[in-house]
Amino acid sequence: MAINVKRVGHVGIYVSDVERSLTFYTEVLGCTITNVRRGPDGKAHSAFLRFEDKHHDVVIAQAPEGFDSAVANAGTRTVQQIAFEVDSRDDFLRALSHVRAKGVDIVSGPLIHGFEGDGKNFGGSGSRSFYFLDPDGNRLEIYTDMMRVPNGEQFPRAEYADVLAALKAKASVG
Repeated sequence: MAINVKRVGHVGIYVSDVERSLTFYTEVLGCTITNVRRGPDGKAHSAFLRFEDKHHDVVIAQAPEGFDSAVANAGTRTVQQIAFEVDSRDDFLRALSHVRAKGVDIVSGPLIHGFEGDGKNFGGSGSRSFYFLDPDGNRLEIYTDMMRVPNGEQFPRAEYADVLAALKAKASVG
């Protein structure tokens, strides 16, 4: 018996400076602070952030002493990406404009994950996305229009699997 997971509930990450990350996540991503936990010295050591009515969607916590969250450990980052969904293409374009207006560099995109975007990725979700980095180098994604694959269904669905296979074959020839 499997666990019936519906979606990622929240993400927790280590950061090198909680106050700096609070500013980034509230001003760039628009999070609301639910709670900031402070040590005896008054410095923030963790925070719970939200987008809407859930208690938290993102948790940031001070990285342990001696751990440099901005440097890849053993050649590998500990977070591949954190993706944030927006409701519409209009919201996507507003998010893109907002992130750029905040002076944050877009490291990839905007793009479409699927053959609609590059003519090659036939297994892609069809979502529109762009990527940027938080102050600690964690890769963040804003996306919209991800294809839904209801439980029990295959992807691609039988009614269009043939056309995708034909397009893929044509793309590999040309």
